[in-house]
Amino acid sequence: MSRSTGALLIAVLGSLMFTTGCSSGPRSLRRTPPKVELRPCGNEKVEHGEGYDAKARDCIWKAYVDRELAEFKTTHFTIEGDPISYKIQINPNVTVTVDNQDRYGQKGVSNHTCQAMERIRQEKQPERFGFALSGCTGGGMARLAVP
Repeated sequence: MSRSTGALLIAVLGSLMFTTGCSSGPRSLRRTPPKVELRPCGNEKVEHGEGYDAKARDCIWKAYVDRELAEFKTTHFTIEGDPISYKIQINPNVTVTVDNQDRYGQKGVSNHTCQAMERIRQEKQPERFGFALSGCTGGGMARLAVP
């Protein structure tokens, strides 16, 4: 190949690279993942022992066992009336969002992703159950209890 042919080839390739990089053809757009629909199991409010929803708790437990997408929210009130909410989502991980508004506790919202969930009996009412979560990350605790 002669020197002038080599120079011409480099010029052509450079031109192709430049025009290809600046083409106005189709571009891939970053798309947000589709929103996952979670089956609502219920939203209970437990105040002074009233408001426990066994059906809603059975629903989220069944979703966990069957690995179905679902969510459940329970809000408990302190003696002073301050709410502490727990939202459990099976998506397919177990995520728990705790919103603590206890004026005498550690206020704030924390998010936890947990590896396992089990049913636990509530201390003063054994016919009722809560949840114990383990292998948790993201919220500063490896274990978490939802009353």
